[in-house]
Amino acid sequence: MLIPCTHFQASFADSRLGLEPQAPASIRWDEHGGTFVLKVDGLTVTELTAPPVSSGCRLEFSLTPVATLISALQEFAGLHQLPLAAAPAPTLTDPLLLAACHLPGKNLFIFAEEPTLTASRHGNTIELAVAGAFKARRVPCQATDLVLHLSKPSMTRLVAFVLSQARTLSSQRSAANS
Repeated sequence: MLIPCTHFQASFADSRLGLEPQAPASIRWDEHGGTFVLKVDGLTVTELTAPPVSSGCRLEFSLTPVATLISALQEFAGLHQLPLAAAPAPTLTDPLLLAACHLPGKNLFIFAEEPTLTASRHGNTIELAVAGAFKARRVPCQATDLVLHLSKPSMTRLVAFVLSQARTLSSQRSAANS
């Protein structure tokens, strides 16, 4: 599943590096061998003049068009046998298995082994914020990207959360048009 990313920003305090999209970015939702993956490609590295207070990433995507997003989420959940439960709380906080960035121009792999993902709705958008203790290692890599690894229960909760928020927005729009 591919969802257009309306905002992306990542910064890493220790390395004084950041990431931003070269062009409009998309978030690929996928599964590889039982691990679920959110991936953003087409990023460019920026050198930060001052180190940020903390390291992390922030992604946003639109809940509109609502019907298209709901259909895509339901199809994704069905394809991967994600049992969608009742609507979760207004904000979702869940552990990730891994958050990592590949920076080929710098031969760096920046990663956090116990990061946290927080999902929240802001109007017509969903914000995904990733926080953790990011480290850097010298590793040859080929593409500048951000990869988030989720367990099946975490991906199930994330899909249920986004689906719930999309349905709520759809209901609000229907009520406003009545």
